[in-house]
Amino acid sequence: MTDFNVVKFSNYEDYLRSFAIVQDYRYLPCHKTVRTVTKLGYRDNGNVYTEDQFLIAKQQVESLLRPSVVMHAFYSHYLKGDDPALVALAEREAPNVQQQISTIIFLEIHQKSGFAISGYIDFEASLRNYRLDGPNAVNWRAIFQTRKLLRPQPSDIVFYDWRSRKIFANDNDNYTTVAHPEYGLLFIHKGDHKFIPVTNRKNPFSSNVHRTMIKSKLYGFMTFYDHTVRKKT
Repeated sequence: MTDFNVVKFSNYEDYLRSFAIVQDYRYLPCHKTVRTVTKLGYRDNGNVYTEDQFLIAKQQVESLLRPSVVMHAFYSHYLKGDDPALVALAEREAPNVQQQISTIIFLEIHQKSGFAISGYIDFEASLRNYRLDGPNAVNWRAIFQTRKLLRPQPSDIVFYDWRSRKIFANDNDNYTTVAHPEYGLLFIHKGDHKFIPVTNRKNPFSSNVHRTMIKSKLYGFMTFYDHTVRKKT
């Protein structure tokens, strides 16, 4: 459900301050403590958004009120050429931004050193991080324009450096990473709590994801794990 209430606030700090009551400032030592108490959810008037949730909710409302802005916000509009991997990414951008599906991208890049890096990339989170100019943001406009190549990086949900044998696993606001003793690497989608396996072997969670491997001149092979997000009722 769209929360139109968020448009009243110009930023997240204003949003947090709206939950404060007179007693807070009377009994708590400073404004920072009041904000912290609010962020931790110690309020009986409903859940309080995290900063990311607030920004997403605000963007969703603005998208409804100004649909033309959304059209220009899709980086796939800058798609250049017909590389199958980029075309597949372009097809998935809108449903990921609108949280209809959640796509995990698997990519392995062979470097000049002869060693490879590989990783699993949360497409929606990566798009959002670029839109918000976050740390280690991927320039998706440049990716679709073929000015840059998409590469896994240690900040992705899983990253593996074949030279150093180092592996990085990072939970984010979409996924929790799990190493299952029987079914291998799994991701748990935080929105609907479904297990997302990243293997072509049959397992009890196979129906939660659709796996597609795309052959590309730019990337060799790119694999997509598309999960249809089950909305809460």
